[in-house]
Amino acid sequence: MYRYSILEYIILIFYTAGKSLLDLAPYIIIGVIVGEVLKLTSWTKLIYKGVNRSPISAILVASILGMVSPLCTYGTVPVVLQLFKAKVPVSPLITFLSVSAMMNPQLFIYTWGGLGPEMAIARAAAVLIFSLLLGLILYRIPQSWIINPSTLAENGSGQEILNRAKKQFALKKFLKEVSNSLVFVGFYIVIGVLASSVIDVLVPKSWLKAVFQGNGFTSLLISALLGVPLYACGGGVIPIVSGFLAGGMGKGEALAFLFVGPATRITPLMALAVILRPVVIVIYVLLVITYSILIGTVYH
Repeated sequence: MYRYSILEYIILIFYTAGKSLLDLAPYIIIGVIVGEVLKLTSWTKLIYKGVNRSPISAILVASILGMVSPLCTYGTVPVVLQLFKAKVPVSPLITFLSVSAMMNPQLFIYTWGGLGPEMAIARAAAVLIFSLLLGLILYRIPQSWIINPSTLAENGSGQEILNRAKKQFALKKFLKEVSNSLVFVGFYIVIGVLASSVIDVLVPKSWLKAVFQGNGFTSLLISALLGVPLYACGGGVIPIVSGFLAGGMGKGEALAFLFVGPATRITPLMALAVILRPVVIVIYVLLVITYSILIGTVYH
């Protein structure tokens, strides 16, 4: 069998990473701009007041908004950062950020068309239930235990946020803040995209089909664990899972893989690393895997 040379693998990895970055660039730029624009409007102020009055209900709202938002994780990071600086409670913000990686209108449509309405609805329901559980868990944990110290250090005054609508727009300052946000968020995204490209190029797809066969707890565990490093892009993975199902893969295993994959891909985890402490991300991954096995068992 023909094998690429090391140089050809390196070129392919950087080509794949470059293509991913080009695809993600509009979301990243739009997300950063939206985040900075929020500082100049009263929208942030309204969210600030509303969430502070009822953080529990805000978790439900954040879950729904995360699922219907067309922006990927990278686009939501700048928005979440600005709201966090506005003293918005961390539980609905992390819930929104996490859910945006698991489900969006595009993923729902892809799943409906490729795997059927039943799987699409089951996938959306699994994400909604998990997001509510995640938000409630985070609500009970002190914020200082969760947030990345560098992000925590950038926290501003809540009163300043309430008064921002009164400030005049300054183009030069706005562009500078956009640039700073792009550098801050972009660093994590570039690292994540490169790591994801290495996995995509070097791991044979045939290995996936070999280990997904069978039923029961073992196959659910394997599906969940392999979903962590080997999940492809949202739309691209649908035909692969469809083939697995046709070859004997159980629906529970498919749901476990589809749930774990987008939640724990390297690139979304690197985006979460902008805000969360490393130990919290490890716990988050373990929680996602455990939940996926449980929900897969129920659906199976």
